[in-house]
Amino acid sequence: MLRLPSDPNRQDWEHECADPARLGEFLDLYERGDLSDDDRFALMALIVSSFDDWLLAGGTDDAVLQRVRGHLVADLSLHEHTIHYWCLLEESDLDNVFHATPFMREIWRQRR
Repeated sequence: MLRLPSDPNRQDWEHECADPARLGEFLDLYERGDLSDDDRFALMALIVSSFDDWLLAGGTDDAVLQRVRGHLVADLSLHEHTIHYWCLLEESDLDNVFHATPFMREIWRQRR
């Protein structure tokens, strides 16, 4: 569908294929609603990695922030592992975390 390497089980697939320029396209695909849980899990990993790169590049569009947050929260049980990974909860120095970490920590604190 996305013309990406086809093995999402490959280590670091979501980081290798991340593309902040395609973040909107990835979100559009997620929002189509005709994906299996496995597909949505893999696609969200790609979305979050692309989102991290988007933030690094200076992304600030509230609509994008709300779309990403909305899907993570709406499908929390499916994406809880992904959120936890990006939170880096064991790291207290914010200079040593992902650009998406503060965003993910906020979602993590508000869950349940």
